[in-house]
Amino acid sequence: MKVSTKKNDGVSPVIGTILLVAITVVLVAIISAVVMGMTGGIGTNHVVGVKVVQGAAVADNATLLITITGGDTAGLGNLTVYDGSTYFDSQTAGSVGVPVTFSNTSSPLSAGAASISVVGTFSDGDQTIYTGTINLI
Repeated sequence: MKVSTKKNDGVSPVIGTILLVAITVVLVAIISAVVMGMTGGIGTNHVVGVKVVQGAAVADNATLLITITGGDTAGLGNLTVYDGSTYFDSQTAGSVGVPVTFSNTSSPLSAGAASISVVGTFSDGDQTIYTGTINLI
């Protein structure tokens, strides 16, 4: 009588392990491709420093002086000022350190605390906003 001594017990677990590793690699690749594709819509950030102070009165209406103090000013085209939610004035952005005067005779600022928003519009269509409260005399 002949006894067979073939050892095939280790083949099946090795093939199973190789298949599990291959499936894991494929899943990681697919998930990475999906996640990386989702970040394509995030735009660039523009950070610009501004200083807002009350300017000299023009025809008894308060004016605002807005000075760009630094930051990413490349491509900054326009500054639009709002008093609360009311449009106040819009001007072309000046150079760093040069104040720009904003005034509006049809919707003047009144004395007291004013919530001012300055929206900077860039040539690529992005916008950045500054919001603060100043006390007008």
